Amino acid sequence: MRVILNPKHADHVPPGEWEGGTVIPCYEAPGRLEVIRAALEAAGGFAFEEPPKPNEECVAAVHHAAYITYLREASAEAKRARDPAAKQLWPTVFPFGPNPRATGTRALRGLYCFDTYTPILPGTFAAALGGANAAARAADLIAEGAERAAYVLTRPPGHHAEHDRCGGYCYFNNAAVAAERLSKRGPVAVLDVDVHHGNGTQHIFYSRADVLTVSVHGDPAGLYPFFSGFADETGTGAGLGANLNIPLAPGTGANEYRPALARAIEAVSRFKPAFLVFSFGADTHEADPIGGFKLPTKFFAELGAKVRELGLPAVIVQEGGYDLAALGGCVAEVLKAYSGN
Repeated sequence: MRVILNPKHADHVPPGEWEGGTVIPCYEAPGRLEVIRAALEAAGGFAFEEPPKPNEECVAAVHHAAYITYLREASAEAKRARDPAAKQLWPTVFPFGPNPRATGTRALRGLYCFDTYTPILPGTFAAALGGANAAARAADLIAEGAERAAYVLTRPPGHHAEHDRCGGYCYFNNAAVAAERLSKRGPVAVLDVDVHHGNGTQHIFYSRADVLTVSVHGDPAGLYPFFSGFADETGTGAGLGANLNIPLAPGTGANEYRPALARAIEAVSRFKPAFLVFSFGADTHEADPIGGFKLPTKFFAELGAKVRELGLPAVIVQEGGYDLAALGGCVAEVLKAYSGN
């Protein structure tokens, strides 16, 4: 299987994250990509490459121009700063109400971000754009028939990124970039199995009939992102019926997960897409520090094999997974099974 790497991922190194008024170590760190790559190299059968020179065309297709400009300029602002504290741009005020007048830098930080886990740093824009371009490259390979499946090995992840704001460690929505690109060739299904609901992916395609979004995740009543991913969210306008959420209870293990996965796969199959975007998160693993599910490592081979049964050309995009001891093995199990190895 071809693996498209984000060559700029290590430019984004969060110093921590705000949780309940306290700065804690950030779970979304460069070591995530490194342990995945090491596991895939040890497994064998994977060819690694980098995308072409980054450009903003692919993100402009799914993100608002003003948001892209803000991320670019905010990263540049952080890079120019001499004070180390000024190199970390955190939102502290979140403008709300009809047409909020957010013009100053403090207000803009909150206008374009929805949580306190997602700072903008000097290398954030380059790292996020590198991931989006890796997803675009994988989508092109699939659309052209050069590969039946390609894996996007990137961080930061992407599925929480909205049209016009970052959050959940995500800045550009890599899965949405791939799905939008593939949609020019035929209908697309996005299957998201990260433990956290992919609010950004859902909302980007919520009113479209040509992109089905299906997500199996922890119940947002008690798990991030808390405001999106409920079962009654089914799409709107032309997209009504083209969104399926399957929220599951804390402590979900393999026995409870299997029927939910079967339901998700059945929905994808009924849609008859030409292409699949598989947003894979390993944070459903029993050891994940911020997940809450109880899936053992051996289950991930079963997961990959079940998704493979759809028989669709697929872009597999890395999302979450934060236990470094388990992460590489989970990814390797899914990809080997998906490849039929």
